[in-house]
Amino acid sequence: MTRAAEQLHIAQQALGAQVRQLEDELGTPLLHRHSRGVVVTAAGQVLYERAQQILELVARTTREMAAFQTGHTETIRLGLSPSVVNLAASDMMVRAHSVMPNVTLRIVEEASQVLFEALKRGELDMLLAHDIPEMQGLMRTPWLREELLFVTAPEPGSTRAVRSSWDIVDTIALSKALETDLSAPIRLDGVRKIIETAAAPRKLIPRITFQVQSMQALKILIADHSVASILPYGLAYPELRSGGLVARRIVDPPLTRTLFMARTERLLSDANEEALAELLDSIRVRVSDLLGPLATPIKRTES
Repeated sequence: MTRAAEQLHIAQQALGAQVRQLEDELGTPLLHRHSRGVVVTAAGQVLYERAQQILELVARTTREMAAFQTGHTETIRLGLSPSVVNLAASDMMVRAHSVMPNVTLRIVEEASQVLFEALKRGELDMLLAHDIPEMQGLMRTPWLREELLFVTAPEPGSTRAVRSSWDIVDTIALSKALETDLSAPIRLDGVRKIIETAAAPRKLIPRITFQVQSMQALKILIADHSVASILPYGLAYPELRSGGLVARRIVDPPLTRTLFMARTERLLSDANEEALAELLDSIRVRVSDLLGPLATPIKRTES
């Protein structure tokens, strides 16, 4: 109640009085009060869910009425993780302009956890990012599981380029990869956490020698100084295609992360929502195709 009152900029006593008045009008308790605070009752939970639906209907109606205005445009603030930007951002912007000409797409690139926090604060409308946790009121759809790669500089004199993910056929055991001096991104999409989580039950200790915040600096470090890193395909995509870096698939076991589409509510008028759904589906297919054997699509029934 204290935090709620602070967010509403009213006194806690006034908020408590309003809740009690609402309980009197409805004839049922909405909150169970105890010495450590309050918890919602079954009736309170139902009222919360109905209120969310009512507010969404009001917002949807407002959007639909605005759509009748001449020259009206709608806006989507979309967060993309860096690897999704490399794989799909340009295609998404071109397609969005084609299928939703009266919608402005504003793209924000950041690490997945940063995007998730921005979505919670209402600074983003939607995101395509990795390993997004569950949250009440969040519509979260898993798209695919993606293998991470062991990335190094090419052998001297090698001109081998990776035309697509299908060209990555060499493998390395996780234990062998973790014996190598690794450069690790500091903030990148939980990659270090994935490494450490896989290493712990096997009593392996990753040799993380370099920690770098800049992704460009990390890739230069790999190319120029023969250190290695564990990265998603999308982040090494340009350098793998040019032959500036090479990659091996990690086995025994592979390291994976999950790409999610997440949003908190309907954003657009009905016609544009349908176009947005088609756009997202095409982007999901594009990312899956580019990742090829590194991706395992997730059925829509999975949560």
